[in-house]
Amino acid sequence: MVYFQTDYLQVEHHSTSNVLITQWYGECSSLQYRQALIQIVRIARELQAEFAIMDRRLLQPVSEADLNWTYTVFAKSYSKLPLRKLAVIQAFDDHAEQQQQQLYQYLTNFIPTRTFEDLTSAYNWVTSVPTSLNS
Repeated sequence: MVYFQTDYLQVEHHSTSNVLITQWYGECSSLQYRQALIQIVRIARELQAEFAIMDRRLLQPVSEADLNWTYTVFAKSYSKLPLRKLAVIQAFDDHAEQQQQQLYQYLTNFIPTRTFEDLTSAYNWVTSVPTSLNS
């Protein structure tokens, strides 16, 4: 079920496996970016999502201020969610991917996280049984 959809982001929840999938589609303003991340946390908390996939393939680079906000505000809120696994699909844009590396590193301290190149592999991993950091 789709919970949030704009020109730049879609958030959907697969209730049978309790997976929250966020898919970025393109560029957005600073305000839209921050509001979207707040919305993602709110939806994940409300649904008590156990698994998440961040599909950031089409994510564009963000400003330094937004990047700092992502690390200091969003990451802390996201790390407190009841997630058991997080799969990240890497951005096609090399600069955007470099920017997001610190976020992924931070989240691995709280949630078993693995990066992937495609949605199918990410979904298969988050829904597989083991949830240890090495799985």
